[in-house]
Amino acid sequence: MKPLVAICLVVLLTSVLPCSVAEQGSSNGQMLAVSIRSLKPSYGIKEKLSIEIQLQNVGNESLLLWRSWAWGVGRTDVRVVDNNGKDVVTTFLADQLPPMPRKEDFIELKPTEFFGIRLTEDATHFVNTPGTYDFVVEHTVPFTQQDIRKYVSLPDLPVWGRERGTIASNRIRIEISK
Repeated sequence: MKPLVAICLVVLLTSVLPCSVAEQGSSNGQMLAVSIRSLKPSYGIKEKLSIEIQLQNVGNESLLLWRSWAWGVGRTDVRVVDNNGKDVVTTFLADQLPPMPRKEDFIELKPTEFFGIRLTEDATHFVNTPGTYDFVVEHTVPFTQQDIRKYVSLPDLPVWGRERGTIASNRIRIEISK
């Protein structure tokens, strides 16, 4: 009985050990990861803030990715959280209605490849006052794989669609001064 308990314990411990993002993607069946980074650790409230957002294929096979970022909640959303853990709400609303996808709107991402964008916006589009904030990106494709395949003729590769859910990035901390 003791050897069985020891084996179960080893299996349990090795299954919960931390691993890299790429290893996580291939081991949990996830094929896509999103990451965020800032070009600087701090900005003035009157400055433009620059962040880079990347979608990386962390799976073991190629996938088709809709290249439109479609900014807004339920698509690509940059969430900002204050020191008290509360979401920051500003008067700026990032809400873009996504266009119907076309064949040229898709790119093939091979394993380890990434697709990214540099987003440069007024700091006040993200925060209202100086302080220290955490930024995280949540990415969702607005169309299901079935709808994409129904309207667009694409190669026979997995398509990243809405049914795969929302993926969240790492958190970064940015200081906003006066």
